[in-house]
Amino acid sequence: MSNRPDFDVKDRVKQAIDVVDLIGTELNLRRRGAIYYGHCPWHDDNSPSFQVNPNKQTWVCYPCDVRGDVFDFVMKREGVSFREALEILAERANIPLTSFQSKVVKGSANDKQTLFRAMQWAENEYHQCLLNSEAAAPVRKYLDERGVTQESIDQFRIGFAPLSWSWLVDRLRDTSYSPEILEACGLISAQRSGSWYERFRGRVLFPIRDTQERPIAFGGRVVPGLYGEGEEPRGKYVNSPETRLFSKSKNLYALNMARGHVQKSNVKDKRLTIVEGYTDVIAAWQNGLQNVVAALGVALNEQHIRLIKRFADGITLVLDGDEAGQRTMNTVLDLFVAHDIDLRILSLPEGADPFDFLMKNGGAPFQEMVDGAPDAIAHKILVETAGIDLVNNTHAANQALENILTTLAKIPASLIAQSAAKSMRQDQIVMRLARQFQLDRTQVRRRLGELRTSIRPNSTNRDQPQTDEAIDYARLKPAEKELIELLIQDPSLLDRAVENIAPTQLEAGVLREIYEVMGECFHDGKDVGYQQLMLELEVPRLKKLVDYLYDNATEKKKSVEGSTNGYRLDLEAQLDSVIALFNEKVFESGNIARISQLHQPGLDEQEERSTLEELFQQQLQKIKKTK
Repeated sequence: MSNRPDFDVKDRVKQAIDVVDLIGTELNLRRRGAIYYGHCPWHDDNSPSFQVNPNKQTWVCYPCDVRGDVFDFVMKREGVSFREALEILAERANIPLTSFQSKVVKGSANDKQTLFRAMQWAENEYHQCLLNSEAAAPVRKYLDERGVTQESIDQFRIGFAPLSWSWLVDRLRDTSYSPEILEACGLISAQRSGSWYERFRGRVLFPIRDTQERPIAFGGRVVPGLYGEGEEPRGKYVNSPETRLFSKSKNLYALNMARGHVQKSNVKDKRLTIVEGYTDVIAAWQNGLQNVVAALGVALNEQHIRLIKRFADGITLVLDGDEAGQRTMNTVLDLFVAHDIDLRILSLPEGADPFDFLMKNGGAPFQEMVDGAPDAIAHKILVETAGIDLVNNTHAANQALENILTTLAKIPASLIAQSAAKSMRQDQIVMRLARQFQLDRTQVRRRLGELRTSIRPNSTNRDQPQTDEAIDYARLKPAEKELIELLIQDPSLLDRAVENIAPTQLEAGVLREIYEVMGECFHDGKDVGYQQLMLELEVPRLKKLVDYLYDNATEKKKSVEGSTNGYRLDLEAQLDSVIALFNEKVFESGNIARISQLHQPGLDEQEERSTLEELFQQQLQKIKKTK
């Protein structure tokens, strides 16, 4: 069965979601006339420039040159593919996606919506326990002594699981949730005796939320002195297990909070700082650093990188200065280089801890260290050459150079070719290496090329969301642009257009793709008005172009109808003119081919005379038409 959802499902979901209600949950919208205005989430918007049109069910930010419908908003806001956006909105509208989802029993342990609600309930129970329970008094004291403020406790929804083995299960009596649902959430486990025990018993809890602000897991930390002697568990930290809602490799702690800050930052500042622990993040936020997140006890991997690239252009990875920190650096460096994301590495002095540093010195000194962190390649060079006599220790020097070049070689050559800055940066690194290792830079560059050739490039992931590529509207051919504008305004003209203009006649790829979709709809007997076309298309840049052309055509219509000369828009006559322009182009290209044929060697006299006569007659007909 195809993973592509059918048109009716998309239409039902879109009809069920009001664009003002959806965006209003994220932005503060104010109505002015027929349009709602708000501050754009993707740039520093001093005066509200984000517009939501309830009549068209679309939105637009002109400074960012982004626009679309409810699907496009979720795709851009969450950095997901169309199908994932459809799933998110279908869940919101409570519409089952039967075309590519297996049916689950509502309210069961397999129902993700039930698990989300159960996690929300559990988060609130644990949070209220920390705030009000006498059993949590030592935990409140511990957090206070650590410098965690009440504001942070509320902001991060920190909670506490009492020492009781069945505290959460006992509280199920007043709910519709079963122990099996809590087990599916990773909150409790079954014993052989048939009873249940709590995974986070006796721990302070840090809720982990997805980018839609839904609690999906917990991180738990042992509170010193809370357990009796010899009873304290071995693991200081424990995270939720993998569940239907949670994967350690697909989430970052506090990304739900940091993403808004990062998305509003200037282009050069779209960075995340990644630390190790939950309290490191909390300390950073308490000191005004709102782009700090934490990994969840696993090494950063490709899934993390794809997640990060949805919201940021680069990261600064904060590592301990010990041997384990250096191993972490070597593990992640190759990944980030191969995926073309700007990675900087801050190695703290051995024994230093982000939480303690922030609490003692504040946010400004820490941010200064982050800003001064070297990029990953420079850091790699420093680490690989540390303690090596590059002149006399030939073997170690060669190995260090090979390690550095192997990392550099994982930057795809195609990426370097696309950017003058990247090409210049690589040349600078090659020259630096040549100086340090006292080699000719041609040798270094040649070896880099050999290594790059030997490394097979990663295949692209087709499930990744389409990038919202910029469209240069000024470079679109006027006739091609007018064709699509006419068809969007009056889909009944598509019959004549399809008969007279083939998709291959459109030079602009984006317009050709839209015209091809229109043609497919025509042959399938579907209407292709503006709203239907916005549903058929799933690529953001194509939808953005359709919306732009629709607005452009609407403005033209208003301008003409508002004139005093009594002229009214004749769409059929306009289409005839456009068809004539396309035919003329075909005529001219045919003439060019014939003229080229005349210059070919071996053409006999009869063929030459016939070709010249044909050209003369066609030109004569053209002159008559213009009279």
